[in-house]
Amino acid sequence: MQDRQRQAPSQPIARREFLRGAVAVGAAPCLGALLLPRASRASPVPRADPAAHLSLAWTKLLPWERAVDISKVEGRSWEERLERAQKELSAQGGGVVYFPAGTYEMRESIRLADGIILRGADPEGATSAHDAAYDPPAKLVFPRYEPKLSGDGAPIDKAFRGIYLESPERGSGCGVVNISLNRAHVHFAESPEHKLGSNRLVVGCVLRNAAVADERVPDGTIGQKPWQRFTKWHHPAVSVVAHENVLLANNRFVPSDDSFLMKGYAMKARRIAGRTSPVIEYDVLFDYDFRPGLASGGYCIGAPGGEEPSGTPETHPWGFRRGIVIRDNYVYSTGRNAILFAGDGVLCANNVIRIQKDVWRPTHTGRDESSGSSTTDTRAVQMRGWRWRVEGNDYEVWRNWCSDHKYHINDGEGLMHENHCNSHIVDSYLIGNRGNAYLSLYKTGGIDGLVVEDNDIRVDRGLAIFVEADHDKQRRGHCRNVTIARNTTAGGILIAGEPASGNVVRGNRNVGARAPLRNRAKARLEENEGYEVTEE
Repeated sequence: MQDRQRQAPSQPIARREFLRGAVAVGAAPCLGALLLPRASRASPVPRADPAAHLSLAWTKLLPWERAVDISKVEGRSWEERLERAQKELSAQGGGVVYFPAGTYEMRESIRLADGIILRGADPEGATSAHDAAYDPPAKLVFPRYEPKLSGDGAPIDKAFRGIYLESPERGSGCGVVNISLNRAHVHFAESPEHKLGSNRLVVGCVLRNAAVADERVPDGTIGQKPWQRFTKWHHPAVSVVAHENVLLANNRFVPSDDSFLMKGYAMKARRIAGRTSPVIEYDVLFDYDFRPGLASGGYCIGAPGGEEPSGTPETHPWGFRRGIVIRDNYVYSTGRNAILFAGDGVLCANNVIRIQKDVWRPTHTGRDESSGSSTTDTRAVQMRGWRWRVEGNDYEVWRNWCSDHKYHINDGEGLMHENHCNSHIVDSYLIGNRGNAYLSLYKTGGIDGLVVEDNDIRVDRGLAIFVEADHDKQRRGHCRNVTIARNTTAGGILIAGEPASGNVVRGNRNVGARAPLRNRAKARLEENEGYEVTEE
């Protein structure tokens, strides 16, 4: 049994006018090894703020003018040259290590010193990550994992490299800009005590084969073979947190080409009548694209399991950091969260998300056989925190098939803020998004200000828009000042919460068969078309 043949993701829609403008990146010839072509050596080092068009005050203050061309630094390897360049810049208070157009064979993970930004050559050609032709000319290539499907397998410490911070608790003004990364993830973290620096960015990069192996696989206690490998569930391709100010913009995630099939992969079998063995085998893909995409603080900031209390800036200050911007990215995935964040005032805008259709997933954990009740956290955007604005995003989300290939695995949400490990909703916006999976403000425990306007959400079953403050009918949550207006749906609308005040559902239009509009929050209903209204 093999994973279904994967098709290239469909082309994104045209950008919304009010979000136009991309970070400067592009394509150039791919040239390699330690010797760079004469044209590259002669090309000027870019010194302008690549995010200037976004008008973020903090990016303008980064030392873009202070740059060292790595091709002019002495060293026997790129790692040695990079180390020397970082030392030179660190002595001056930080700066940019510039990579001219070319291919750079890296052997080890990179650790950035405080104030260091890696930057590739300026673009030639496509500049938007939404464009399939987008291809930064500076390419860092890291070691490939060469699987050995017998014996103890190949050790994972020979591959799965990344770009990290030398000092997560202090590193500020660090980033990666306009670089194509093959076989490397980006992880700008914090200390275990939630101490960390500010002003961190990943802009204009292409990522391919960006995943790590789960250290829990193989699990010999359930009969797994020593050579088995699986991608780590909660390890994004790009994860960046900061005390304040994060920019994740104009990055493109493309289908990976290093994934490999493992025949006879053993896992814990489901309990089904007639089965006698606790172990079952399938042919399982080590899938580099089965992991979260972009993340900034996807913390658990409230009680897990949907219980109270919800998180607040007082109880979980690390989950309410400010200055997070996630925009203009193209994220391809085969499952898991495409984008996830936790913060106060996060902007998540104009991202294109394509989660592959018809993927067969015999195991969702790497250890257990999947079923229809399994979960993969597959969704377009997971929102946590207060005052977020999710605007102008275009997404296609598809659930994976479970092991019997008869049922889909659970999940498959569009834009989701749920009470599990989260806060109440406070003064937040869902505006102008387009997708094939529902908007889910689900059992939030409370809503104080929410606008859901001008979205186009068309689902093939169930409701298109959930705005549900209640945990359940016995444990109701307050629902105040909610506006659901001018949305186009194929599927119904629910608004629920008690006590309720200031809520309005106006000017929404359902296409196709009439759908339910369930009002459990005393909302004022005005000029909605194509719905069957029930007041509860």
